[in-house]
Amino acid sequence: MRRALAALVVAALAHPTLRADDPPNIVLAIADDLDPTHLGFTGDARAHTPNLDRLAAEGVYFTTLGVEPVCRPSLATLLSGRWPHQHGIVHNQPAAPLVPAGVLPELLRARGYATFCGGKFWEGEHARYGFTAPETRDETFARNKDIGQDELFRWLAEVKDRPWFVWWAPVLPHVPHRPLARFAKPFETLEIPVPAGYTGDAERMRADERALYGMDAWLDAELGRLVRKLDELGERDDTVIVFLSDNGWSSAWPSKGTPRELGVRSPLVVNGPGIAPRKLEALVELVDVSATVLALAGVEPPPGRPGQSLVPWLRGEAGPSREFLCGAVYRRSGAGTPADLLVALHARDARWKLELPRADIDSAALTPGAVAAMSWRARAGVPALFDLASDPLEQRDLAADPASAERRAALESAVRAWWSPSGVSDPGASR
Repeated sequence: MRRALAALVVAALAHPTLRADDPPNIVLAIADDLDPTHLGFTGDARAHTPNLDRLAAEGVYFTTLGVEPVCRPSLATLLSGRWPHQHGIVHNQPAAPLVPAGVLPELLRARGYATFCGGKFWEGEHARYGFTAPETRDETFARNKDIGQDELFRWLAEVKDRPWFVWWAPVLPHVPHRPLARFAKPFETLEIPVPAGYTGDAERMRADERALYGMDAWLDAELGRLVRKLDELGERDDTVIVFLSDNGWSSAWPSKGTPRELGVRSPLVVNGPGIAPRKLEALVELVDVSATVLALAGVEPPPGRPGQSLVPWLRGEAGPSREFLCGAVYRRSGAGTPADLLVALHARDARWKLELPRADIDSAALTPGAVAAMSWRARAGVPALFDLASDPLEQRDLAADPASAERRAALESAVRAWWSPSGVSDPGASR
């Protein structure tokens, strides 16, 4: 039976305890360290991402999704529907696994979904978190080898009697950037201009950019293969695809591991039957993605979750949008509470971005592998403020400008209010 998503989401909003007989299949497609500017649908004519471009054109494209700047905390936020200073996973290094109670796949499994975990997953045994397949997870999906998606495709062909959820997390385009020859070749002679203001290693940056474009094309091709398989199985019209990245990356500018926009911003695309296509400037968070997946499945989220369902936007109406996106950056290793490991807080609204460093730090300690990228440096207690409308790469600090004092105060108040629900100690005021 074809599932009418439009009717489903209307019912889901009107009746939070929805018990629909035929909820949609859901693919949560998670890129790994994606530059949010290196996609066709985000405006990069050099990129070759036709499958993603089509999903964005035929779905809802949210331009600004706030994400965590490091892989494991970001995925833990998607799973738990809570921010790192609430769920406790603040860096990638070995630590106690995420508490599995109330995580996304477990809630979907309880709703009757078959659940598949494909690719990157940090928390150990995936079955503990509500995944019903596969028996042995392939952790190297698409990482620098042409291994395909055969295991997932076999599973999809077998799941006929109930809706399904797929955690689709290939290790793409994560470093090392070594695209297969067929993805690298189209970019071998690509002209890469040196951006204004860039002072790093220009030749290394150009080489890194060409390799990254190839990796992005590889990611796009793998997602295209999945979409074609869904068409072949007759499942595409019953399936919602949610695409995002765990965190950002850049070959030139400060990104992963820092509070800069290229590290803490991702596009979000939601594509599926009954969804009204459009591009939205609304500010949304990772916790909102979890809330939206649950709403699509007709699942009531556990109490106290901060996420807001984006389903109204998907059906063509006005939905929730945050006035501020807030976040935190932590050390890459070490024991302690989130407050102990905090490097900086950050907040933005539709135009302005504030950084509140707590420690003296250089991004070289936070972003291994970004050899050609410029550094982000900060001094404890010295804030930075940027006008993203005129300075999207955050190069001109306006924190000392008296004309910006009111906006700076509003952003600082917002990020401290966001931090406080965790119950941790106040990270201290800026100078």
